[in-house]
Amino acid sequence: MGLQCAKQKEKQPIKANEIKKSDSTPQTLSTTKEAIDFVESQSLANVMRTKPIKEYLTEQIAKNQIYVDSCDILAERIEGKSQLILRSYNNYTEKALKIKSKVLEYYRNEYTNYINSRNDTSENREFIIKETIQLLVETAIILNCLMDKNFDDENELWWTNDYYSDRIKALSLSPDTSENTDPITSPILQYLNALKSKIVKVIPLLPIQPKSIANSVAIANVHLTQFYKDLKLEFAKDVEEEVSC
Repeated sequence: MGLQCAKQKEKQPIKANEIKKSDSTPQTLSTTKEAIDFVESQSLANVMRTKPIKEYLTEQIAKNQIYVDSCDILAERIEGKSQLILRSYNNYTEKALKIKSKVLEYYRNEYTNYINSRNDTSENREFIIKETIQLLVETAIILNCLMDKNFDDENELWWTNDYYSDRIKALSLSPDTSENTDPITSPILQYLNALKSKIVKVIPLLPIQPKSIANSVAIANVHLTQFYKDLKLEFAKDVEEEVSC
């Protein structure tokens, strides 16, 4: 499996035949830092905007190019993007914050509860783990795309249309279309709701949302409010200077 949630592995001595083998094959991203740097790179976000996406990402997973030793680290990096998203303010800012908070709410709540419960078959657990880490990777890339002021949602919205349709079918569920029909947020949120439903079938009772996520969303809202306030003051200042001239 190309994307995994696991503890960091201990480094083993490199054998001569392994060195020879590495010369003829692409080097995989075997450490947490390398993997997360690759996932969060703007270059990957740019590639995702131009490649036939499903095939490209599947290829990366198959070649083990994206290897994440710790899901928590990637989730924390995503959670820490609030201020970056706000600093990169554009037409997609609020949608980016919504995607970020919804995905992390799922990860810290339903997914963590599911993993800790151990009330499922090993085959299903492996499937949910794979889907979740791929969701975290996609979320990081989506946020990077939405923060780019040159992002063109008409031509580069790679996660829309049928991107998640086959993944939802693999969960043996129909897409929940009750979520809004916004082309930017709906595809990933519908897939997220399907993942939640898959987990709720195994664990119907879930704990209250952790304070860390509630606080994260509240902090993001405070930053957003302050941003709009500063924007209005700056606009008023510009108008005043124009009038005085």
